[in-house]
Amino acid sequence: MSQYTHRMTLVVPELLIAQANQLALIAGESVDDVNTFTQTSYQDKEGNLYAVCSTVIKPIVLSLLDTPLSDSPLQAKGADLVSAQQAMDKVVMYAEGVTATPDSIYIAIDYDPFEFFESLGLTAIETEEI
Repeated sequence: MSQYTHRMTLVVPELLIAQANQLALIAGESVDDVNTFTQTSYQDKEGNLYAVCSTVIKPIVLSLLDTPLSDSPLQAKGADLVSAQQAMDKVVMYAEGVTATPDSIYIAIDYDPFEFFESLGLTAIETEEI
């Protein structure tokens, strides 16, 4: 059986991408996780831009939601703990009726990603294919 027992989906406003990437570095398993959020592909009705990610996680990642990062068993060499904690301080766990604003990071656990994005009031940004 896989150790990856949950699906975590995140919505990160454009201005919090750098901090969220430091958090992803700590929660992830590779130095490449610092590049988890690279482009904005969703927007809210006001035109605020958001980067998204949906991935399977191990249960230990959920411990980050209840513990200050400085006390977490998850650590990453080279991670900016101050920036990562700033991201954690902006986390809002999804609940029905919550809509996205550009000052919070939204997380849903074991929730369909596309339903999550729609519930937050986000729409995909149309891109032209070449």
